[in-house]
Amino acid sequence: MRNASRGVMLAALFFAVLSPAQSKQAPPQTVFDEKAASQMLLQLSEALQGHSQKQFLALFDLERMKDGALFKQQISSFYSQTESIRVHMNLGEITIEGENVTVSVDAEMEAEPRNGGPIARQNEIITFTVANTGGWKFIDVQPRSFFSLP
Repeated sequence: MRNASRGVMLAALFFAVLSPAQSKQAPPQTVFDEKAASQMLLQLSEALQGHSQKQFLALFDLERMKDGALFKQQISSFYSQTESIRVHMNLGEITIEGENVTVSVDAEMEAEPRNGGPIARQNEIITFTVANTGGWKFIDVQPRSFFSLP
């Protein structure tokens, strides 16, 4: 009986120590830095190359974005017109302005049209505005025409 109660006590101690460690989750990142910017750009690139409009738009706070509904329509049109997309983004300068962060990106993209036309190639400096809206989201992108076929 003594070994049984020792086993119960050890099990209780084990779960008491283990439970808080398992329930801890990494707190949301409150400081925007190069790592956060790189992660967002990676997700954006993966959404474009994976042809996932849903994942792409999830990176944006369309309600806070000026003409967010129009941007959503533009992206929908872009995805429907393209067969495949390849993109390469190089992180440039990060500027903090109050609660918003501006991220400059040297972006190259090749988009193959669905209609079989020539591959559209673009190379531009894109400026993303990022804000913490319960998690980091893009609230603006300029020029928006980068995400459209010529």
